[in-house]
Amino acid sequence: PLPATMEDDARSKLKITIEHSDMTEEMQAQLKEIVADAFVKHTVYKDLATQVKQVFDVKYPPPDNKATSGVYHCVVGSNFAVSVTHETHYACHLKCNNVSIVLFRSKDSPFD
Repeated sequence: PLPATMEDDARSKLKITIEHSDMTEEMQAQLKEIVADAFVKHTVYKDLATQVKQVFDVKYPPPDNKATSGVYHCVVGSNFAVSVTHETHYACHLKCNNVSIVLFRSKDSPFD
């Protein structure tokens, strides 16, 4: 981990903007903090995505704690296209500097 002053300096250089979201304002604010933490700790997109997904899975678990009731998925990159089916109120597309992040929750089967 970085020393606190270096971490604060790295965090201050991040420009995080919400591009599109149907999450609550509170969830969006939490997501921005989680993304900032991830960008300070990691440089590999896969690691960024893993951290964001894992933190959101813990912070906002499905009501019955079953994966079939919905888990989070995270895509991180600078050039990608994505089309997903997600639960209402559980999707967000944001950017951190020039890196796009898509986080959404979906059930294992859309027919449940």
